[in-house]
Amino acid sequence: MIKKHSSGLTLLELITVLAVMMICVAIAMPNIANFSSGYKLKAAAREVATDLQFTRLLAVKENKTFRVIFFDSNSYQVIRSDGIVAKSRSFSPEYPDISLTNAAITFDPRGLSTGSTIVRVTNPKGTKNVSVAPTGRVAIE
Repeated sequence: MIKKHSSGLTLLELITVLAVMMICVAIAMPNIANFSSGYKLKAAAREVATDLQFTRLLAVKENKTFRVIFFDSNSYQVIRSDGIVAKSRSFSPEYPDISLTNAAITFDPRGLSTGSTIVRVTNPKGTKNVSVAPTGRVAIE
């Protein structure tokens, strides 16, 4: 007798594998969305901190006063003392669920800030604080 060996899958086996995969994806989706939201919150806070450090270095480099002004819930501008806009940023395209607190931070030509300021970066996952010390030090808390 000659035995026939099957080298493929039956339709029933294929449907069973696809059903198991769909169940696994349905279970994992909320966790993936939650992870993504937390990642976006950290990334947005890092971008705000980087732009604040950039503003401080720009003030020292050009020996002028610079301000970071937060206009609405997700955009801000870096403005030189003579009114020229050095940088604009809007988080709407990249991070639509991010909101920022309204604040104004000023760096003098020595890199010092006028007072201690906290910028809150918020999304549905939580809040990250970006603090600016009077010495000009920027830190994410």
